[in-house]
Order: sequence, then C-alpha cells, then structure tokens
Amino acid sequence: MGMAFLKRANGESAGQIIELKPDRMVIGRSPEYCHLVLDPNGVSRRHAEIYRRGDDFFLADLNSRNTTKVNNNKVIPGVDHRLIPGDRINICDVEFLFYPRLPAESGPSRPPGDIMIVNEADSADIAHLHTLDASRSSTMASLVRPEVTLKAIIEIARNLSSDLHIETVAPKVLDSLMEFFPQAERLFLVLVDPETKRLVRKAFRYRPQGARRPNFNATVPSDEIPVSISRSIVNHVLGQKKAVLSQDAGSDQNLPTSASIADLKIRSVMCVPLLTPDKEALGIIQLDTSDRKQFGQEDLDVLAAVAGQAAIAIQNAAMHESLLERERLNRDLRLAEQVQKRFLPQSVPAIPGFEFFAHYDPAYEVGGDYYDFVPLPSDRTAIALGDVSGKGVAAALMMAKFSGDSRYCILTENAPATAANELNTLLFSAGIEEKFITLSLSVLDVKARTLTLASAGHLHILIRRAGGNVEEIGEEVAGFPIGIIPDAEYHQTVVPLHPGDVVCVFSDGVTDARNLREELYDSRENRRLIRKLAESQGGPEAVGRALLQDIREFSAGHTQVDDITLICFGPIA
Repeated sequence: MGMAFLKRANGESAGQIIELKPDRMVIGRSPEYCHLVLDPNGVSRRHAEIYRRGDDFFLADLNSRNTTKVNNNKVIPGVDHRLIPGDRINICDVEFLFYPRLPAESGPSRPPGDIMIVNEADSADIAHLHTLDASRSSTMASLVRPEVTLKAIIEIARNLSSDLHIETVAPKVLDSLMEFFPQAERLFLVLVDPETKRLVRKAFRYRPQGARRPNFNATVPSDEIPVSISRSIVNHVLGQKKAVLSQDAGSDQNLPTSASIADLKIRSVMCVPLLTPDKEALGIIQLDTSDRKQFGQEDLDVLAAVAGQAAIAIQNAAMHESLLERERLNRDLRLAEQVQKRFLPQSVPAIPGFEFFAHYDPAYEVGGDYYDFVPLPSDRTAIALGDVSGKGVAAALMMAKFSGDSRYCILTENAPATAANELNTLLFSAGIEEKFITLSLSVLDVKARTLTLASAGHLHILIRRAGGNVEEIGEEVAGFPIGIIPDAEYHQTVVPLHPGDVVCVFSDGVTDARNLREELYDSRENRRLIRKLAESQGGPEAVGRALLQDIREFSAGHTQVDDITLICFGPIA
C-alpha cells in the first residue's frame, strides 16, 4: 500500500501536503487530542477522523458542531464515508483533497502548455531555456509529477513543520535540496526584503564536483568558494514569476545577458520563484552546476513544487516573527501604560467641603493627555489639565516630561499665569520642535471659594451653577498653546464658587468624540455638552459620571479617536 495523503485545496496553505501516517488521524481544534490541528472559526475540538481499514480509508464525523462534508454531502455521525481518490473534504472553511497513494512513476504526462519557450522567435532552434508557470506548480506537482516530487515535498514539509524562524528555515530548505539534487554544485535561497525591496541571501550551500555533501573544509578555502550569483537571472525570475531552466547557460541566447554566467562557468542552472498561494514572490531558489551532469525538466518540476512548499514555510515564519515582534511591542506598551499612570494622580484631593472627580481614558495604550492636582500653601490647590499635540508614544513621552515641569512651575510660581509663562520658557529651552501643549491651569482657594484661571490655548472650562445654568469661562484669558511663541504672555481671571456649583475641565477627546455618522459630540452648532451639563443633577462625581455615560452612548460603535480626560469639582451644597 502506498503512502496516502491530504492536499490542502484553499487558503494561505493551499498546496500543502499532509501525509496520513497513522492508521487513525484525528482532525480538529485541540492540539491535545488531534493529529491535524485546524483553527478557523467553527472547527470542533475533535471534529473528524480518517482511519484505515485494510486497503481502504474512511472518514468519520465525530459529532462535530458544524458538520463534515465530502463532495458537498454531509457525513452523518456513525455512518462513515469510504474515501476514493480525489474526494473533496470540507471541515468548516478548510478544504482538502484525498489521495490514497503517490502517483506512479509512469503517471500521466504534463498537460500541453505548462512549459513555454521564453523567446518564441528562437523556438525553431530548440532553445535551451524554458520557463515553468510556477503559479501552477503546487497544483500540478502532487497530481502528475513523478513519485520523487511528492517525496520531496513531504520531506520539505516534515523538515520545516517545527521551525518558525526564517534564519533556520532557509538553510533547512537547501539542506533538503542537497539530498534530492546530487548534481547541484551551488544552492542559493534569496529573499526580497519587504521594506527595502533589496535582495538578501538567506542561505547558501556549496558542494565541489564529486563531493556528496557541502564542503567548507581546507580542501576548498572559503575565499575560493564562488558565492556570487547572476542578478540578471534572479531579476528575470522575480519579474516573470516563472521558473527558469537552462542546460547550457554559457551559450544560451535566451538567458539575460550577464558576464557573471560566463565568469562562474555555469553549465546548467535552475532558478525558481518562491511564490505564496496569493502569488506574491518572496524570493528565489537557484541551483547551478559547472559539472557535465545537467538539470532536466523533471528536476525543474521537483524544484518548483518544493519552492511552493518552502514559500509557505517562509511566509509562516515571517508571520510568526511579525507576531512575536508585535507581542514584544505590546508588552512594552503595557509596561509604558503602567508607568504613565504613575505620573497621574493616584487619587483625587480630599478637601473638607469640596468634592472632586477625575477620569482619564487614552485612545491608545499610552496617551498625550495630562492632569494633576498640586497642593499649595495657604489652603490652595492647583488643578492642571494639558493635552500634548499628537498621540501615542511620542505624545506620552512629552507628557511625562511636561508633568514634572508643570508641577515644578506651579510650586515655584505664585499664580497660574506666571506658571504658564515659565512652562512656555522651559519647553522652548528644551528644543523640542513640532510639539505644543494646550493647558488649562487654575488655582482653587478653599477659604475664599474662588477659582483663578489661566489658559494656554485650551478649551474653556464650564461651570454648572447650583441653579442649573451653565457658564463658559476663560475666553478673556485664552492665550497661545505652550510651545508656539517663545515670549508669550499669559493672563488669569478670578471666578467665585458657591455651594452646589460644579466646575468641569476637559480635553478635546470629550468634545471630539464621534458617532457612526461621524458627527462630533459637541460642536458650535450643537452644544450637547453644555445641554447635558445643565440637565445633570447632583455633585461633581454624579455630574462627571453622567457626562461620561452620555459620551459612551453617543459614540457607541465608533473607535475612540482621542484621549478623554474629564475633571469635575466644586463646593458641596
């Protein structure tokens, strides 16, 4: 009995060969119970199994949630289906073809048109250079190639299945090819860097004529090993996305003109593109020899089929490394989030006769909003809320610096306006370009029940008076954002507070929250924030929570576009 196998017929792994080695193979989502693990939505933990009885193979559904199909017919649990060659098996979105044995050596020949002469004008002279449509190689290889083709693919798949790093995958590919092509003298695996588009050699093997294995010992000094490669052939293969075979490279008129072919004394060369299932060219594999033993068309077929399998392995490795990099970045961002939160107050002030509420919600893991409560002499407290231009890590780093600077300036200066002046000077002296900060800075005098306010380009504060009307404060003292003009002068105004009043200070993440129609929560035409504030009952905490709930309801379903910071405070009624 030959070796039975499944061939993946769709998805990113289309063309992949799975050998049915055990007499019973369980397919499903659980790595603990299954030989073949699938992860698309809907796959059950133990979904189906293929088992062997004598010379026949049967497919059984293991009471799966979303059924198993053969040729679009459901397999009923308890009624097993005997598989025949070419049966199409569907498990949710994954499709396989079943074959009970490898094709015989004398299998059907390649259909016409699969091999083409590159230069049709020279076809009457029987040109030596042919191209194989490599995009079809994974489909054709397992069905109509000689037995060695499938053995090569399965060997490559087996060797690469446990590796998820390109630096180890690439050499393993060439090590396997060394075994399949004893006449190969040099083997290259070259990848296209996805960012720079430059060609990068990821693996190289050299075997002098007559040697059975790669050789880097003293008989061939490393500085004498010919490691250069014809860039013109590589560019040709990548551009055409077709495999090249030349049996007399030195005199082949159809090869791209290149002095390196003659200099390297290349007699026969095979170069195939590494094509993913979605036809992206990741790079090439090239085998060449200066020996009289030339590569034939069957060799090219095998190499093209192996390249399809190798491309899937390399693509998987690249995706895995990308995921690892993303996970490292996520860990760093989570740590940065924790660090940043330590720059913000851990609690609101506890001042007899007053109530405070604060909420901070960054749009990303880290944000550019900043707020602080700073106790001052003479029974006073400073309330600062700033917004650094931009978002993400750069804004968060700027915020970290600004939090320290602002606390220093608030403590050393006697009033909000002079503190803003000093902050502006500090930002310019730091030499940080293309960054500015809007800032609302006020000082609450507990005994006098007054609020002294300065503004550096920040949104006006709102005060909901005890009677229900809302006042907008700060227009008369609005200055430029900090970091815009070197010698900007800031001014301040004093506002009395009464029991039951609620002061609201906020960032533009509040006003600029959007709904699914891309409308702003608060705009000049629609002052929803003021209307909601006027309707809100209770003290600062009740008002703050009511505003946040209204914002959430308004923007439900829309991605948060900016950091949201809200502070509410006032004398208790």
